[in-house]
Amino acid sequence: MKRLVFAVLGVVQVACGPSFDSEKPKSPDEIVAEQEALGAEQQKKAHNAGDYAEPTGSTEEEKKRQWDDNYAALELRRASRSAETCPESVTEKSPKGKAKVTLLFVNDGHAKDPTVDPPYADTAVGKCILRAMGAVIVKNFEGSPKTIHYEIDLTGGKKSGPLDGVDEKAGKDEDEK
Repeated sequence: MKRLVFAVLGVVQVACGPSFDSEKPKSPDEIVAEQEALGAEQQKKAHNAGDYAEPTGSTEEEKKRQWDDNYAALELRRASRSAETCPESVTEKSPKGKAKVTLLFVNDGHAKDPTVDPPYADTAVGKCILRAMGAVIVKNFEGSPKTIHYEIDLTGGKKSGPLDGVDEKAGKDEDEK
């Protein structure tokens, strides 16, 4: 029991012990002077709006909304691999050669009204090529529609590629480089 009494008295003494602030109470003038000094220090540390420079160039968000040549080349290369198999996948015979395809990409990333040049224009092989290449979807972009001219190798040489507008190396896989 004595221990409990000593423990309680010890806690009370520590809790109500002497104050660590041995100074006399501050006068109102001293309080105001201290607050003014703190305010002046805060103003020195504060940043002005003029301290921040305006961003130059395009932001990441603006870059994301632009036409992406690398992504378009990749998707076109994938579709061209499918289109290269069209002569074997249709029963109608067609001449071996290279088919020129024109794709107009609108802002939502879809190809609008793809066309294939003669001699494949109105053939089963041409329709197969249009299905393969017309299914390409690229990332959404801002700006005017983008026209791509692409050549599909139907000779079996697998040398399809862009005629203009897209960087061919950008769309190649790592094992092809």
